[in-house]
Amino acid sequence: MTGIKTGTLDWTGDNPFIYLKTDPDQEWSSLSLYFRIASSAHGSGQAILVLDNPYEEGSGEETRLLITNNKPLADYLVSDFVRYFGLFRKAVALDKLKVIDDGVFNTVNRFPEIVIESVESASAGVKVEMEWHQMTQPAICVDLPQSETQTQKHEMMCVFHPAQRARVLVNGVPLAGNTIERDFNGTRAQSASLANSETWVRVA
Repeated sequence: MTGIKTGTLDWTGDNPFIYLKTDPDQEWSSLSLYFRIASSAHGSGQAILVLDNPYEEGSGEETRLLITNNKPLADYLVSDFVRYFGLFRKAVALDKLKVIDDGVFNTVNRFPEIVIESVESASAGVKVEMEWHQMTQPAICVDLPQSETQTQKHEMMCVFHPAQRARVLVNGVPLAGNTIERDFNGTRAQSASLANSETWVRVA
């Protein structure tokens, strides 16, 4: 039957992103991801990844955090997926992550006006908030074959809702930079989007 695929589900859930630049003509000043995993080999869980100044060794003052409530899952997502995502392949900041595993997550969803995913860690005394505003473009639904996915090992299905603007706050202070318009799955959109029902399958 057409439309039916069988294989190994590595994970399914949501994986929205916010990528910022302080200068549209220069490299990304920060890369941030949120994961809400419904099902995987490592169970369910959530994580927020923030890489400030991702392509430089840095001074030690940058925000380079992975905050989660399921560390084995978060480690797996970074090692087997994030490191293969196009903008993250040369991100040396991934080797300098501070991993925090007592994250308490909260969602504010008033789609399409605003969606906020946040996490707090009592042990680290840190709160990270990711905000997406004005998801007014039509949804972009993708179904990518293995040859076109970033891992080259999976097929990937997802529904994207690009945001008109977005920001990331660490303890109430916004990271520097803004989203920029770029090519995105056959259209033009800002460099921040919800990514819902994202599913990575190794098809038999």
